[in-house]
Amino acid sequence: MRTENRKNRIYLFVCLTLAAGFALGVGPTRIQGQEATFPSKPVEIIVPFAPGGSLDIGTRVLVEPLSRELKVPVIIKNQAGGGGLTGATTFFNAKPDGYTMLAASPAAIISNTQLSKNPSFDPRKDFLPVGQAGVSPIAMSVTKNSPFKSFDEFVQFGKKNPGKLRGGFSSPGGETHIMLVSICKETKIESKIIPYTTSGERSAAMLGGHVDWGTASLVSTMPYVKSGDMRVLLLTHRSPELPGIPSGPDLGLSSVSVDLWLGFFVHSKTPKTAYERLMSALRATFNDAGMRDMLTKAGYIVEYKGPQEFSKIINKDWDVFSEVLKEAGMKTN
Repeated sequence: MRTENRKNRIYLFVCLTLAAGFALGVGPTRIQGQEATFPSKPVEIIVPFAPGGSLDIGTRVLVEPLSRELKVPVIIKNQAGGGGLTGATTFFNAKPDGYTMLAASPAAIISNTQLSKNPSFDPRKDFLPVGQAGVSPIAMSVTKNSPFKSFDEFVQFGKKNPGKLRGGFSSPGGETHIMLVSICKETKIESKIIPYTTSGERSAAMLGGHVDWGTASLVSTMPYVKSGDMRVLLLTHRSPELPGIPSGPDLGLSSVSVDLWLGFFVHSKTPKTAYERLMSALRATFNDAGMRDMLTKAGYIVEYKGPQEFSKIINKDWDVFSEVLKEAGMKTN
């Protein structure tokens, strides 16, 4: 009898405890909702290039304010290889739950897709834009010892001396290649074109007198501009850091307009709630004046673009890449 009474008391205690829990909203439904809240663990951003490059620098500036907005750590994973293809493929194959993002430039997803015989993904369908954080104009520069003080002087010399100029760039098929080929095409000058593996190698070649002019992101070029070793003659996009330097569109050079944008993506199959949370968090980071200042000093133009506007930029650049790469005799899809 005593045993039965004890069981009844225990049963009553459990029932009352559960009832109180449900009244306070901490029953099973509530707990499951808490577990489903995104994000509940660190978010990883794949940067498909080595540390220290333009894309890596810009992404690292955004990590701290993005972590604050999401209230979880944001971790960068550098995965270089294939001009950005290796990292982009890893991102594509990752679980589409919002916990893996991609920081990308046009070269990482546009040219790689167009130059691949059998691309494993189509960035316009498989990659969902979260937003664009900014752009690094591509800079056409010469060394401090160059006789060219303006882009017009450079063009006039090129026209009078066909084939004498030597131009250097890094990353075949990338933004710097696009600018170099576009300059030659639209100004109708003939120049030897010399590819380098990295922008550092290209800069060393310029400083060593092996090439007469070159193209690189403004982020990579600014340290040499500040030291006085190089001067910029043309940009793909006007920059507040170099207000006197014209852009390609300023001079009527329509294809000299592809910037190195810093864009963020998730897989197209990412749940809507996770996607919207990441989108709102990225947008909110632009309230951070310190972040904007750091991005500007690094050579970026801070230009937040939401998914729809960013998609239009991607489609425009897709067409420019396709046309210029064909003009350069490179295989495209």
